[in-house]
Amino acid sequence: MEKEAQMELHIVERHAVPSSAVREYVEKKVAVLSRYFDRINRMDVVVEAEGALHRTQIVAHLVNKKVVKALGESPDILASVDQAVDKMQRQLVEFKERLRVVRKSGEIGGMSKGAARSKVEEVDDYVRKPLTVEEAVEHLEASARDFLVFFEAGEEAPAVLFRRKNGGYGLIRPRP
Repeated sequence: MEKEAQMELHIVERHAVPSSAVREYVEKKVAVLSRYFDRINRMDVVVEAEGALHRTQIVAHLVNKKVVKALGESPDILASVDQAVDKMQRQLVEFKERLRVVRKSGEIGGMSKGAARSKVEEVDDYVRKPLTVEEAVEHLEASARDFLVFFEAGEEAPAVLFRRKNGGYGLIRPRP
């Protein structure tokens, strides 16, 4: 049997007369949000009054440290709570949809696989001319690079010649 994760709920009332009816209303409305996204770790709700204007801010702390915020303003305190809950509901649905699309399309860190590959910049072209190891060393010495990919004379597979920290050279050949 699965254990249902319990969402933490913190309600703060600023510049308003603390009311158990408002607190219960907020708890009831915010509890519904877990239907739209079930991986909410914590919800912070701030209900404040500035003159005739009531403002409700909801901050949802989701999995992977994602934070979603919603703000509702109205002359009526309950209407401001409703407004903030409606905005949070839309944002949670959008976030859940984005997660579903990312999983379905195979995106990596916000980029598709194709976009990640396109980040590789083509640095240099070279002519596939077979070289001996000695010729490859001469080419590497003439360049400012630390390695050279080349085709050894008489071989079909590429080889890599690289500069060692001690000033020598290393050669990597693939096995048949």
